[in-house]
Amino acid sequence: MLGFLLNRFREGKAVRSLEAGISGAGPPEAALAAAARLRDIGGRKSIQPLCFALTHAPEALRAECATALAGVHQRHPDQQILEALNAAVLSDRQAEKVRAAAALALGNCVDARRAGSLIEILKSPRSPIPVRSAAVQALKKLGYIEVLERLVENYLFSREEDPSGRVRAWAVEELQALDDHEKLTKIHEIAHSRRKLRFRAVAVTSPEVADLVHLMALVDAAGATRFLSHMVDESTRVIADAAAQQLEELRRRGAKRSAQAPQAGGPAAQAAPKPDTRHGPRTTAAAPRKPPPGQAPTARK
Repeated sequence: MLGFLLNRFREGKAVRSLEAGISGAGPPEAALAAAARLRDIGGRKSIQPLCFALTHAPEALRAECATALAGVHQRHPDQQILEALNAAVLSDRQAEKVRAAAALALGNCVDARRAGSLIEILKSPRSPIPVRSAAVQALKKLGYIEVLERLVENYLFSREEDPSGRVRAWAVEELQALDDHEKLTKIHEIAHSRRKLRFRAVAVTSPEVADLVHLMALVDAAGATRFLSHMVDESTRVIADAAAQQLEELRRRGAKRSAQAPQAGGPAAQAAPKPDTRHGPRTTAAAPRKPPPGQAPTARK
């Protein structure tokens, strides 16, 4: 009972510090520390102030409040918290740091069936890279089973909507880091229309399948070679041509790396220092032989 009362006292004190930081009556450092405390001890009394701070506080404090709301929700599940975090994730007026923090917070609050706002982040062409990364991290934590499909869609979507190529490069990096031993198989199935994308239709005769073939080589060049060799002979003309072109590119890169690697007997080997024999060959004194057991050692004359 005493511990409960002490926590409520600390919660009330932290809420007052948070509200003072929002209004400017208190130092920002105290408000940040208060939000961090509410993450650990906050109860239902702190939900409303934290939700208010998520939209009205300075940027650094808003990000901390998103994390604090996730901590409170784990102890006191509340729909108001989920609504506030979802709104922060989807709001273009929120700073990237706040949206990313809210996305990560949702990864601690919901299950994969209620991760709609995280998926919307990956669908929107306006989503910044840090927010996309946070959404992917949260979806992985939730055990969302179609992370690869969403990343492939990002790679294909950005062909028209991201001329700079930043989203495509980000999607490739995320796919490379994805812990899925079947990711090449899945991309191969998407290219052959045996695995459907939810938000993108890919026809086997469309130019996008060539992008998917190229993506396989980018994600795992060593593993893709086996797939590409079969695709040259067993796929549609578009896929076969793309696979042949990609195989040739991989062979060219391999030959270039081999030519650049130091060879045995080359300059590196020739530059090895030679032993110094100016004072005759170096000899090593033989170690004295040990006498058989039970026999005393003899003195050397």
